[in-house]
This record gives sequence, C-alpha cells and structure tokens, in this order.
Amino acid sequence: MVAPRYRSRSKKRRQVRIPGGKTVIRYKRKKPSRNHCGRCGKPLSGVPNYIPSEMGKLGKSKKIPERPYAGVLCNECVERLFRYKTRFEVRFKYPEFKDMELKRDLTIERFLPATWWNGLQKK
Repeated sequence: MVAPRYRSRSKKRRQVRIPGGKTVIRYKRKKPSRNHCGRCGKPLSGVPNYIPSEMGKLGKSKKIPERPYAGVLCNECVERLFRYKTRFEVRFKYPEFKDMELKRDLTIERFLPATWWNGLQKK
C-alpha cells in the first residue's frame, strides 16, 4: 500500500526505471498556476511560479521585480494607475486645468490608498 502522503492527487506521478531494472513510481508536487494581475487578469511577467517551499529559498529580488505594485499589477496597469493619479493631481493643482472633465475608474482606484481622493480635493 502507498503511504498516505502519496495518495493525494496534488502530487505528480512518474514511472521511472531504476538501475536494478525495476519500475518504481516517483512523486513530485505539481507546479502552481502563474500569478495574475489584480486588475486585468494577465499573467505577471518577472514573477516565477515555483512551489512555496522553493519560493522561500529565493531572494527577494528573484521573487518579484523592483517596481511599485510588483507582484500585484502588470506593468501596463501600473502605468495606467500613475497616469490616472497624475491627471487628478494636475486638475486640482493647476487652475488652467480646472475645467478638465474626469471620470473616476474604480478598478484602478482600489489599488490606491483609501484617502488619496480626499487629499486632492482640499488643495
């Protein structure tokens, strides 16, 4: 009988012929799925998809890229987020852009700090 820890279907099974000519089954953990962007759902580049025990052995610079929102948002969504925030800052800081029409995008705003909007309106 197989040991209980190997009965789970979360393990990959592979038949291997050992030097004695006997065929044995080797068990290995399945790889997890890729990490995805929290906004658009696109797979994140620069983030490896190792099993957790292997991820723990990696250094921080190998786990995620060194940029804001790394491991959470893809590079395109990060760019949209900063452009979105900048547009609102320009409108409230410079009087000549006061009439600029802006539509709020809640899919982007949920990644900004909760009070970012209130700080802009007071200025």
